[in-house]
Amino acid sequence: MNKLYIIIVPIIVITVVGVIGGAIYLHHQSPNVKTSSITVTTNETTTLMSITTNTVPTTVTPTTSSIPQLIYVTSSASSPTPVYLNNSTVPSFYLEVNMWNAKTWNGNYTMVFNPLTRTLSVSFNLTQVNPLQWTNGYPEIYVGRKPWDTSYAGNIFPMRIGNMTPFMVSFYINLTKLDPSINFDIASDAWIVRPQIAFSPGTAPGNGDIEIMVWLFSQNLQPAGQQVGEVVIPIYINHTLVNATFQVWKMKNVPWGGWEYIAFRPDGWKVTNGYVAYEPNLFIKALNNFASYNITNYYLTDWEFGTEWGTMTSNGTAYFSWTISNFYETLL
Repeated sequence: MNKLYIIIVPIIVITVVGVIGGAIYLHHQSPNVKTSSITVTTNETTTLMSITTNTVPTTVTPTTSSIPQLIYVTSSASSPTPVYLNNSTVPSFYLEVNMWNAKTWNGNYTMVFNPLTRTLSVSFNLTQVNPLQWTNGYPEIYVGRKPWDTSYAGNIFPMRIGNMTPFMVSFYINLTKLDPSINFDIASDAWIVRPQIAFSPGTAPGNGDIEIMVWLFSQNLQPAGQQVGEVVIPIYINHTLVNATFQVWKMKNVPWGGWEYIAFRPDGWKVTNGYVAYEPNLFIKALNNFASYNITNYYLTDWEFGTEWGTMTSNGTAYFSWTISNFYETLL
């Protein structure tokens, strides 16, 4: 609560005003726990405003900032939560818990987004996750629109592959806790789809479309399909340009949707903490050598970043925490 104190003395009046610092807090308990809550918290600091030589009481009306509220979806496959920054009427990006492949669990997870620092913090502490899968979920942040979504975040997508505008993805990642037994990766995900999918919001991808992933780290997990090649692509790691070697993995038709899957996985290196930046265009150019289709007239609809997690080797437990800050997608 903001507080206003007025202290009158014969010569000096001191006015103290509470100043709001905003943070968005998202918390959910497991469906096996009877109570769940959505809490929006406000961190308060107190600032000494002014001293005036006046014997008349001075009143200052405190102002409150508009705090955007996250919407929590209780289904295991969460719908996107828009985040509006700088008074924009278009979402700057979407957040999603995205437990698309978990039906039941015990425990809790939290997702905290601070609009002042552009930091997203994620923490999972789950047991008895069912079913046991190599991938149960993918908590994430993204710009654009997944094929299943009905509207875009940001203003750079969709992009036609044949005449794409180069752009840079950049962020700071900090993996703070990780159970060594779970299946886990740090990775980007994106969709390269046919025009009829790109311009039909809410239409699921299928045979003829492509999912692309760019991994930075993995534990007890490998991409779907088989390794079909190797490429070298320059990326920035902690502000140093590195010619990074990636394995290329491919599955022609994934059994959970029918689309083609192509992933770029680090070969002999990893990033779990620090600054990362790269041009997605370079990965899409490399993908042309492995895709089963001519993608010139296809469209890139989004670029996502998050962590896939699974429980196949952890006996149903999932325990990890990470933060991502200053996530930007910038046209070059």
